[in-house]
Amino acid sequence: MTYPQTFVAEIVNRCVPVQLDNSKTENEPVLQRYHHIWTPDIRLLTGDGGQLYEWQGYLPPAEFAARALAGLGQAQLRLRNYDAAEANYVEVLKRFPTAIAAAEAQYYLGVTRYRRDPESNELLHQWAMLRGRYPDSEFRLKQSFKELP
Repeated sequence: MTYPQTFVAEIVNRCVPVQLDNSKTENEPVLQRYHHIWTPDIRLLTGDGGQLYEWQGYLPPAEFAARALAGLGQAQLRLRNYDAAEANYVEVLKRFPTAIAAAEAQYYLGVTRYRRDPESNELLHQWAMLRGRYPDSEFRLKQSFKELP
């Protein structure tokens, strides 16, 4: 899938994009390795093929860009590059605050800051922001355990 919008290309080009045609038999080993089921099938991988983030299905350009940034944040978080992860999550929240991936970015911004400094109050602060900004999101539900008696 190719998006002609410059802002999408700029985000995609922060990675090494690879596009495979799932109708070609020579791509079958890769498609089987990642248990491909639907297109587009977007994955952020390490250099040796380890998966850091994935999603399937078409998204409009702004939603795609926000999801890609959230994915880059998740990839950096998994690699323990906390500053880079934070920068991606903050970018989602600034550029695409109404995108579906914004709630994910808010959630993981708190996780990132906590992982960098467990003594910080940032996890609870970001999750309070999540409750206020994205009360009906999946990520709001994920943090709701923190409110149990």
